[in-house]
Amino acid sequence: MGAGLAILIALWTVLWGLAADAAPLKSRCLTCHGVHYAQQGGCGSCHRGDGRTSRKELAHSGLIRGRYAQFTDPEAPMVLKGKRLAESTACRRCHVLGATGNRLGSNLDTVLQGSRPEEIDRPIQNPALFMPQFHFSDHDRDALVTYILAAGLTAGKQAAEPPQVVHFNLLRAGQQPVFVKQCGGCHKLLSERFGGLGSGNDGPNLSGLLTRFYPATFQHDLPWTVERLKRWLKNPRAIRSQTMMRPITLQPAEWDELLKTIDTAPQL
Repeated sequence: MGAGLAILIALWTVLWGLAADAAPLKSRCLTCHGVHYAQQGGCGSCHRGDGRTSRKELAHSGLIRGRYAQFTDPEAPMVLKGKRLAESTACRRCHVLGATGNRLGSNLDTVLQGSRPEEIDRPIQNPALFMPQFHFSDHDRDALVTYILAAGLTAGKQAAEPPQVVHFNLLRAGQQPVFVKQCGGCHKLLSERFGGLGSGNDGPNLSGLLTRFYPATFQHDLPWTVERLKRWLKNPRAIRSQTMMRPITLQPAEWDELLKTIDTAPQL
């Protein structure tokens, strides 16, 4: 009798498990929210969170709000607009995005894994040190964050790596690199050698200048190279007649130091 009962209980448990697998529980999200975009799958496909509970503080853990939820569709309007913004403002001159870019700033592909979208929106709205102020509208910031999430989804889960520390000032007392003396009054630069340099906002941010991710803003929309930078410094108005920049005269040793400061390690 006892053995037979045990067998029946075991069989019932197996059948219950199979039934549960075949017909998963209805998401608890639907106790508060209506169904929309059912073709996309469950609520968690776009919004993350935890649909197994009706407790709001748990259900909304890691929630991706509706204004960012298009990140799962690479052809969605918000994703495409964000992609255009990321390319036009050259986010990759400092950041890895979509598995490519410079490593001067944080790796944006990890946002989807460990941060909420609002946490990447804040430094775009109020830039950190040495990050350009792009003056994006609210809608543009939403589109850019949506694209960052989409790029992270495409890049996949990133391999574990030590937390990255962005050094904003590695100068020793009294140290005055050529960039600070000759360029820092008008420009800023996030460098691997000295961290953040310069204090000016009159000229463009020069982080990643000699990499393929910097905007092609030399004459005739050409990318910057060592030779073109040398020509520019020697006589800026020969390249752009209306520029306010004055010629910069550098000794060979100063030129070598400037290049080492501007140079960025091999990119992804």
